[in-house]
Amino acid sequence: MALQCLAIIGKTNEPLYLLEILPPSESSSSEENEKPENDNVEDMFGFQEATAKDSLSLRSEFMMHASLDRLDEIIGDQPRWKSRTSADTKWIGLLSPVEESFIYGYVTSTNIKILAMVAGSAEQGREVHLKTLFAKVHNLFVAYTLNPFSQLQQKIDSVRFDRRVREAVTVYNQTNGISWV
Repeated sequence: MALQCLAIIGKTNEPLYLLEILPPSESSSSEENEKPENDNVEDMFGFQEATAKDSLSLRSEFMMHASLDRLDEIIGDQPRWKSRTSADTKWIGLLSPVEESFIYGYVTSTNIKILAMVAGSAEQGREVHLKTLFAKVHNLFVAYTLNPFSQLQQKIDSVRFDRRVREAVTVYNQTNGISWV
């Protein structure tokens, strides 16, 4: 199960953060050209422009929108989703299988939605790794919002946040034994 796409969606279904993971053959040439000149300078507050794209590919965007509709159907106004406190109650699970990909969802207690598109098969044992990834991304989002200089309810363009999410996705893909070959 290789993660292909990750999205953080706001309370009113606006995209806050979008990340599409491409195989190394497709992304290596474009990423090398986008690196900043002074790569060794640490941005203390994470406000330099992040490398995440503003939008996803058309295919990924369509799949995420379809899954977001499904997520809204599942959550609705059901009372059991109103008082979510534990990590298991935030985990929605498989939202929709589309083509050869599966989209999973996670909803925070503040109604922020995290969606992940995963290639491969929907195996129960592998969902544990995905739950861990969602919890880590949720913790990174909380840390970002606790920064007094971050702008809430707007697109996340923090270099630090982007780097840490990419690291979490890399760890997820490596723990699942994924190789792009």
